[in-house]
Amino acid sequence: MARRRRAAKFEFMKESGDFLRKNKAAVFGVLLFLSAVIAGIVWLSDLLRNSPYFDCRAAEIIKVGENGRLEQKKEFFQLTPSVNIFTADHIMLSNRIKQSHPEYQDVEIIKYLPNRIIAKIRDRRPVAKIKAGKIYQVDYEGITLADKDAESLPLITGLESQLFNPTIGKPVKSKRLIRGLNVLALISERREFKDSVISMVDLSYPEKTNLKMDGITVVLGDNEYGRKLDMLARIFKDPKIDKSRLDSIDFRFTDVVMNTKPR
Repeated sequence: MARRRRAAKFEFMKESGDFLRKNKAAVFGVLLFLSAVIAGIVWLSDLLRNSPYFDCRAAEIIKVGENGRLEQKKEFFQLTPSVNIFTADHIMLSNRIKQSHPEYQDVEIIKYLPNRIIAKIRDRRPVAKIKAGKIYQVDYEGITLADKDAESLPLITGLESQLFNPTIGKPVKSKRLIRGLNVLALISERREFKDSVISMVDLSYPEKTNLKMDGITVVLGDNEYGRKLDMLARIFKDPKIDKSRLDSIDFRFTDVVMNTKPR
């Protein structure tokens, strides 16, 4: 068996040698063509990576509005040093822009040849305001946002006393604030409350956590917020209950306590 394999190998090598001797020109031509292709690929790669024609010196900012439509902004994020459109990393550019603009919730990088980069951004949306030396806006992540009109936002009170002058673009380090934002997020997920107005969330005493919704004081306590909000939705829908007469609803006990406004 081994002798047969050696014989077959010898025969193959002999035939290969005969083929090369008879087709030297063809083989040389193929090798020359492959060498030219490889050299061309290397040259083209070097050209694309190093030619200033493909350098991007700024990223155009396009904003996603509240209606979901794109809004052209007259802003550019300067890229210093400039970046090559082929080698520019999407994640790296996105992080660079978000570090400079913490008010951006999301940054999507889009490339257009030969040298155009667009940053499609979505602003953080304020959902509440807090008072820490002065009034600040925060989003659901507790990130402090630039000072804007916050009249319509609910005020979260009763936060830790050491909070003062939080840094714009940084999260507020407050366990109580996280609790209050969690309550607001749960309320926003329920269509029963989409027309309700929340003016205040009071966390002065976490075990007595309460909020003012449509002028009614709703006491939730410190646990089972989802279940209690489901109960609140059923109370609001109950035709036997005159919502306009309610002054407070307390969910801390086995039996819900409802108090009416004095006549």
